[in-house]
Amino acid sequence: MKVNLAADCFSAVEQVCKGVGIRRYEELSFMRCNNRAIENHPAMTYFAQRKGATNAFLEPLLIRDKLSNHPGEPTVVGGEYHVAGSSIGTMVTSKDVPDGMLLNRFTTNSQDRAYFHGLWFDSSKSLFSQGVLENDFVQLRFKYFMFLDLDPNVDTVRIAQIYEQARWAILSEEVDCTEEEALSFAALQMQVRLAARQAKTEPSHTDEPAASDTGDLDAALNDLQVSLGTEPTANQAAAAAASVQKIQGYLKFSKGSRFFKSAKPFFFSFHDSTLSQYKDSAMAGGLIARFNFADGEVSMDVEPEKKFTIIASVREGDNVTDIRLSTNNESDFTMWYAACRMASRGKSAGHGGHDNMQAAIQMVLDMHKSKKVRDESEAIVAEHFVPHRILKKKPIKQIAPAILDAHTGVSGHSLIDARLNYIKTCEALLDFGISYFIVRFQSFRAKDELLGVAYKGLIRLDPKTHAHLHTWRYSTMRSWNINWEIKEMRIEHEDEVLTFTCSSADLKILHEFIGGYIFMSMRKDVHEPVNTEMFFKLTGGWEG
Repeated sequence: MKVNLAADCFSAVEQVCKGVGIRRYEELSFMRCNNRAIENHPAMTYFAQRKGATNAFLEPLLIRDKLSNHPGEPTVVGGEYHVAGSSIGTMVTSKDVPDGMLLNRFTTNSQDRAYFHGLWFDSSKSLFSQGVLENDFVQLRFKYFMFLDLDPNVDTVRIAQIYEQARWAILSEEVDCTEEEALSFAALQMQVRLAARQAKTEPSHTDEPAASDTGDLDAALNDLQVSLGTEPTANQAAAAAASVQKIQGYLKFSKGSRFFKSAKPFFFSFHDSTLSQYKDSAMAGGLIARFNFADGEVSMDVEPEKKFTIIASVREGDNVTDIRLSTNNESDFTMWYAACRMASRGKSAGHGGHDNMQAAIQMVLDMHKSKKVRDESEAIVAEHFVPHRILKKKPIKQIAPAILDAHTGVSGHSLIDARLNYIKTCEALLDFGISYFIVRFQSFRAKDELLGVAYKGLIRLDPKTHAHLHTWRYSTMRSWNINWEIKEMRIEHEDEVLTFTCSSADLKILHEFIGGYIFMSMRKDVHEPVNTEMFFKLTGGWEG
């Protein structure tokens, strides 16, 4: 794949997107990164002074234009972009930590958000003319949040990259969300991780997702690369049942108000949704008790490397009994807890999704740990799943089980369905897709204001709370233009005229946002070729 640096950015983006399989290239554009070409840019100078601040926003869709021997990493040779090897695989793979930086180092006040959106390149000019040379870094991101005609069958890369950009927006707190919404996002992200991990270990048969017939993903038995929710074959289901039904071993046990004070080891065997208790492994002493986990309540009490306890409220005969099951072994705990949780939700311990449930529990346990787990590729910390402000309100011990509970409702999603669900949930958030600018209106008090540009119109926001104060819709807009001599923008609506200057970005960037969204809304048939002339007419402005 080659992209001429001398071409205008709009055409260059088209070439890049076609090379990596992203449709609707008009939704994307190039953005500046922290390099020599923009070292004097006021916005990037601001970011450069705060280590780790840039990476949280700039991770998705990074086009590295330095020379590299790594397959799939774009390089620059003689003023042109090249991609060595296959780039598609790297474009659909999620990363946990952007360049090793923790997301909680990034704070998102109004200045952060506004200056970040001042880093876009002018689409009508070439990268070269805007200071980009060999070995510089530029970034490809979705700029216009009007995702037209998303099709899981042909938009694998596009959906993956929209998901990545949305994910970092949530985790870096660029977009605000409630605690409940944050847990929902974390559950979907966990499902994406589990499904992607499974896809790596299975042979590829198809890129198209199949309908989900089971409640949980069958991570050990599914034969498809992406369609993790399909029904296993009879032989596979039988093999899984035979394996899981052998869940038996010693656990420390207590019940009732005594709980752990008098906990003693007993031998247990799990079959379907019933846990049987014996005196020893010989079962010579006969059955002591049976506990039915169907419709029961199950939770965990865990201290990493010290205590692993299952707390359950289950039926013993005609009565409801509170019991505790404990082990000192983490792998045993995940096995038993997975069986208990599945049984409490109406699925037998022999259900094919046991392995996937066990993997999800292991991920939650890893959140409790202060150090990385055995395999670096499996390392997981809570900051990679929920925003830092949520972690400041509640300890990991409370958040991790809540994520696992939320994951139960999405564990049947395929990889692409989980990503699509994440995107759609983001689109429902009030602040998602808003680009921020610091402006000064003539008609208001002579002070800096926060202006948001979204797909429906312009929004005046409170700089502190980001509350929406007023909205001017594009449908009521008659004209918009810039006075380049005094750097002032004038927008005429049906009943009001807005005049303002912008201190956080070049007015051309703001003008291009408005024209770009109007251009996107004018497209009646998305299957028709993009009218490049009309795009430049709406976004170019007039530079005298």
